[in-house]
Amino acid sequence: MNPRDWDFERWVLALMTLLIVCGLGFIFWQHSERDALRASLAASEKQMRDLGTLVGEIQELQLDMAADSIASGTGPYAYIDQQMTDSRIGKKFNILTPQEDRQKDFVDMRYGLQPAMPDYDFSRNEIANFLLYIEGNTTRMKVTRVRLELSTRRGAGKDAWKPQFTFTDRAPLPPAAPAGG
Repeated sequence: MNPRDWDFERWVLALMTLLIVCGLGFIFWQHSERDALRASLAASEKQMRDLGTLVGEIQELQLDMAADSIASGTGPYAYIDQQMTDSRIGKKFNILTPQEDRQKDFVDMRYGLQPAMPDYDFSRNEIANFLLYIEGNTTRMKVTRVRLELSTRRGAGKDAWKPQFTFTDRAPLPPAAPAGG
């Protein structure tokens, strides 16, 4: 059959068939584009979840740093003084000259405390409360040595102690600048 011999109905039928084939081709092309977008959407969603997790961790660390008295900028002396006040043990200790111990990635500063007056003595509860305050409000300062001697002061009770403490403040060192600048 020669296309010149076709009547009007056959031409319409051929045109409709061509439009249907083109429409199906367009539909399959759109499905492949949609599948490609869905595949990239999964990767994008994973990146967004990862970013959300990182943002959450950063915010948590910022809150921890803000709550950490020493890391947020308060110096060790002020911090120890504040903890003496907050724990209600009173400012009855002398802070000795700190000793520095440098390591590869951090520096330890050790602060010794001893009673300021010979007649100051404390109960174990007062001492424990003070030590909890020292370690409880920062992640950097830790109690590294406690020495308790029974008080020999006249009139001291059975639970009267002369404490000596060492607190260590561990601070990270900033990364070294690359050589040859």
